[in-house]
Amino acid sequence: MALATLLSRIGNGLLMTVSVLYFTRIVGLSIAQVGLGLTIAGLFGLLSAVPLGHLADRRGPRTLFVVLSLMLCGVSLLYLLVESFWQFLVVAIAVTVIDRGAGAVRSALIAAVTQGAGRVAARAYLRAVTNIGIMAGAGIGAFALHFDTGTAYRLMFVLDAVLSIIAALVVLAVPRVEPQSRSDDGPVWVALRDRGYLAVAALNAGMSIHYAIFDVAIPLWVVDHTDAPRWTVALVLIINTAVVALFQVRSSRGIADPTTAARATRSAGLLLLASMVLFATASTGDAVVAVGLLALGALVQVIAELMQSSASFLLGFDLAADHAQGQYQGVWNTSMSISNMVAPTVLALLPLGLGVPGWIILGVWFAVIGVLFVPVVRWAAARKSELLIAT
Repeated sequence: MALATLLSRIGNGLLMTVSVLYFTRIVGLSIAQVGLGLTIAGLFGLLSAVPLGHLADRRGPRTLFVVLSLMLCGVSLLYLLVESFWQFLVVAIAVTVIDRGAGAVRSALIAAVTQGAGRVAARAYLRAVTNIGIMAGAGIGAFALHFDTGTAYRLMFVLDAVLSIIAALVVLAVPRVEPQSRSDDGPVWVALRDRGYLAVAALNAGMSIHYAIFDVAIPLWVVDHTDAPRWTVALVLIINTAVVALFQVRSSRGIADPTTAARATRSAGLLLLASMVLFATASTGDAVVAVGLLALGALVQVIAELMQSSASFLLGFDLAADHAQGQYQGVWNTSMSISNMVAPTVLALLPLGLGVPGWIILGVWFAVIGVLFVPVVRWAAARKSELLIAT
């Protein structure tokens, strides 16, 4: 799974680096068209995770994940034939629907081949590998940016497809997982009826808005609202990616059950409040002070990210019914997709729109959600225990 993740994420890093420039400079789409197309595709993507996760429960996740991965490779290559916005939209929708479903099936596969705390360790390890792969892919993609030609950009799409095909075939080395049996008298969509799980997933989505801070808020905040040099944007991003790659696995070791996961998330919320304050005050000092506060804020934020992500790994698996992990992972992945969609708007309205007060409001939001995690997770865990006793 680690090797497959590394190969596929190198491909992701390639496309993250070149795709927008390819569609605007080579295909001729506007930034607004690309953004609109991806937003619409994201909405369609919300519909696939739960059904395909359910299919993974019924048919087994390993083979389904390989099939979806190979389908994704073929559909992604259709981007090379795009000549208009409508063609771009159709391909983007198809890619996103398959990708979101494959993500849920992948999580179900991880749940099937790991147990207990090993699931959290596995997800933490794979997340560290993900960051390494994306950084490597971005480095390779820089060559295409240097040449800035249609051929160079198209080569990156082909390379992504090749790496993804190899990654899919590597997954065949994972032991086959037997389908989950289901009694005919029970409800089909059990995950959508589990109010405790849905509540925790919703809180986790609200907390996960912080993942977009370095992509959306920090670049514009540094350039437009502080005296820090532009290279500070790269500095804070390097701090984040390096710390995640080095310490994600270690940060997961103390999180063993829903109680410790909820407490870790509460601590993460308070740390996020502190980091938002540091980012905000960076606008009040000179260049040296601004760089120092931004770097310190990035360090505090990534510590919170390590704690919250490790807790999220455990809660997403541990609060789910074992016979329907695919469904439950579909719900969890869908909540994360919603978070990714609303995060740019939230960041545009709060820190980028209101300035310092917006950063403080955002920090308080994270702290309040973190505090709520403890009672809500306790309630969700109790509901799961009651359901297990009843069945």
